[in-house]
Amino acid sequence: MRPESRSGGVRARGLRGCLATAVVPLCLVLAAPLGAGELSPIRVGAEQPSPLRSIAPERPVQSGRTLRQEEWAALLVEALDLTRALPEGHTAEDLFSILCPDAAELRLAAGGRSVPARQPFRVAIDTPHPGAPGRPIRIDVNVPATAIYALVVEGAGRQSWYVNRQRIARLDPSPLGADAAPALLPLPRGSHQLVANLTPGARVDHVELTAHRAVCVAPADGWSADEPLTFGAKARSMVRALGLDARLPVDGEAIVIEAERYDEALGGAARTSARVEPSAPSAGEWVVAEHGETELTYRVRLDEPGVYGLLARLHGRERQLWSIDNRYRVMVRPGPEADAFAWTEVATLPLSIGEHVFRARMPRGSGIDVVRLARRRASDADYLGVLEAAGFREGPVDARVTLADAQRNLGHPTFRVLANDFLTRISGGSADDFALIEHDLGRLYTRPLSPLLPADL
Repeated sequence: MRPESRSGGVRARGLRGCLATAVVPLCLVLAAPLGAGELSPIRVGAEQPSPLRSIAPERPVQSGRTLRQEEWAALLVEALDLTRALPEGHTAEDLFSILCPDAAELRLAAGGRSVPARQPFRVAIDTPHPGAPGRPIRIDVNVPATAIYALVVEGAGRQSWYVNRQRIARLDPSPLGADAAPALLPLPRGSHQLVANLTPGARVDHVELTAHRAVCVAPADGWSADEPLTFGAKARSMVRALGLDARLPVDGEAIVIEAERYDEALGGAARTSARVEPSAPSAGEWVVAEHGETELTYRVRLDEPGVYGLLARLHGRERQLWSIDNRYRVMVRPGPEADAFAWTEVATLPLSIGEHVFRARMPRGSGIDVVRLARRRASDADYLGVLEAAGFREGPVDARVTLADAQRNLGHPTFRVLANDFLTRISGGSADDFALIEHDLGRLYTRPLSPLLPADL
């Protein structure tokens, strides 16, 4: 990615000049009312008119012209309802960083063997001052870059959290020792205030805002403002934005770990052969958090870098907090099928060659039967195949995308349904506006939960 310093770059008030002739029909499509019962993503910051939806036509729309990557990034930010998180006078770099925190994930997805030793965008506060009894905790933070952040709180007891005076979550860290906001927070670079109202006996030990790097919405080589947009680059960014990475085809045999054969355990882990009707555990055993909060560690060595799908056969409906290499953290929310054993997607993300460490923190009564790691094919053509299978009309990988092509994609029912719950879905939360199905085991070696798309009906 390269920073944009031209006066013609996209700005908070400059989107009008960049896209005035391009987006009016698109805005009408995006402004159309959504179906009853659909959820709107959390909005952080003051309410104000969207800079794209307020554009008035100044001359005829040139729907056949080729889009630049900067324009496509602006349209995605608008369609995913992230515009309010852009700072005043924002640059193209802000657009790019809110869609993908940095380029390390891109290098991994393209087959890079390692990543640079660089910490993610992160703000951490230990033992914040509790203030007077019965009064809220107030924390002033300065986030280093415009990005989508996850809020994780360690402590105990029920608590309500606010960002910039808007309530974002009711949390209870007690079962796991930590809890995460169910929706991610798009925040502009700069100062923000966190406020927590605690119930009697509740406490806050540690607060963290960390850029959500598990989702990197960008072309294979990163964003380049003036680069013409191709169907391959568009497909890669759309699949990542819609959370359809788990539909990429599996490449080779999956790595299978019997969960009771963990490398380390903290807390009350116990191996058991108990059957959970109507399912039986794989290999006759599984591991359960028998005496309280438990954290299990698994180590895997990869011979090939690439995009991998991490899935687990879980027991128990309570949330589990998973981390990968201390770089990615995901709050996993099993579905009702987990009353028995249920295959649940943890994450699909790029991993380098070498050793990787997976940690699963779960509350008492929850358990894990199997952990699977499957490499997925991840060329631009594979991403195009995912979109076409979902009912999108696409072009050749290297062909250039016109405004009309973009309008058709962003107005598609599948895009509108999945984009409507973007922040909750990519955080690991379940969306209420689409059903969940299990894929056939077949050659996938697993059955991840995945959205039922309109094209599947």
